[in-house]
Amino acid sequence: MNDPKPMGSVAERLLNYVNTTPQHDSNFQIAVAMLRNYHKLGQMSAEQIADLCFVSKATISRFCRYLGFDSFREFHDYVKAPISMKSDYSRSFFDMLCADRWAAMDRYQEQLIENVRVTFARENVDKIPDMVRVLHESKRVAFFSHHFLWDIGRHMQSKLMMMGLYLEQYFDYGAQLECARSLQKQDTAVICTVGGSYPSRYANIWNALETGGSRLLVITQNRASPYWNSAAYVLNCGSSNQNDVGKYSALLAADLLVMHYLRQYGRDFF
Repeated sequence: MNDPKPMGSVAERLLNYVNTTPQHDSNFQIAVAMLRNYHKLGQMSAEQIADLCFVSKATISRFCRYLGFDSFREFHDYVKAPISMKSDYSRSFFDMLCADRWAAMDRYQEQLIENVRVTFARENVDKIPDMVRVLHESKRVAFFSHHFLWDIGRHMQSKLMMMGLYLEQYFDYGAQLECARSLQKQDTAVICTVGGSYPSRYANIWNALETGGSRLLVITQNRASPYWNSAAYVLNCGSSNQNDVGKYSALLAADLLVMHYLRQYGRDFF
């Protein structure tokens, strides 16, 4: 089974490159030009994109491979995928937002509050001291996610680093797969997947994690998934991801892990 390489949209990959590279070289200029014209790329040929970026067709092909695609054709297949906000917001919420924005805000707030309540449930928070003990005792700890949840991983990564724990995280699919294959029994993988789709979307990575035997710590709303049968811990992050509210409770769950790590092991860093 071949997993989707971008682990998100091609736009996200381009944005990550532009936002993090210190070198504003020709690759940077190509990425910026593609972002400024992103909605046109799916209808453009390699020659047209090369003209847009003021480079050769061969340079565009090399850039696509630099981004992790096998060829321009593979890059183009991904970039042609339709973009819609429907994956984040329901049509009924959009209609309400247009007709009565305060009613829409009230509904959004109710969903957020319910997710916070569920995440803070005593039976959920009571698991966390054991989870952070496992993180502290692991030889390696790595964070696996996609889309917005990368940012949660980066937030968690920076906070734990201040307390002496290096949390590995990789944006690129190939690097995530390589990391998953290298983890062993004394290591821990943190999988952040609000809807629980990560194992099915990236089956090669998930299979590598299970095969390696590392401890699995899952942050999700989909607690009933059979994928978690092999997980050491499942931390709930709310009950609803309607209108994309699950990302906030996923961040809350990550913050709870950080806070309890501070409580148990961070005294010397406070």
